[in-house]
Amino acid sequence: MVSSPTPGAEALWGSASREDEILQDLYEMGDTEGYVPFPQPGGLISWAESNAGDSFYWRTGPADPDAWPVVVRGDNGDWSEFPVGAVEFLAGVYGRTIDVPGMPRGFPSDDPKVLGLSDRSD
Repeated sequence: MVSSPTPGAEALWGSASREDEILQDLYEMGDTEGYVPFPQPGGLISWAESNAGDSFYWRTGPADPDAWPVVVRGDNGDWSEFPVGAVEFLAGVYGRTIDVPGMPRGFPSDDPKVLGLSDRSD
C-alpha cells in the first residue's frame, strides 16, 4: 500500500504515519541496523507498507530527493537498501528485476493488480 499526502496537508501526513512511529520505537530499541528516523540527517521516511508487514522507506540523503534510495524492513526484521527511487523500485519488484529478501514466496503473483482505495478488500 503506497501512501501519498493530500496537497497542502503534507506535514499532517508526515506526522501521522504509523510506520514512522514503529520505526521510532525500533530505533529506541536499537533494532534499525544504523538507520535513523527522520528528521535526523539521512533519516527514514515511510512511503509504503505491505499486507505481510514489510515497511518501505526513503533514506533522506543525499540532498536531492530524486536520489533518495529505498530502504525495506521485511516482516522478518531484515533490512535492505536499494539505490533507486520508489517508482524504479516498484517497477523492478513487479517486473522481477529487483529481488527483496524476505518478501513472500510468489510475490508478486503472475497477475499483479494495482488497486485504488475504493478497490480495497481488507
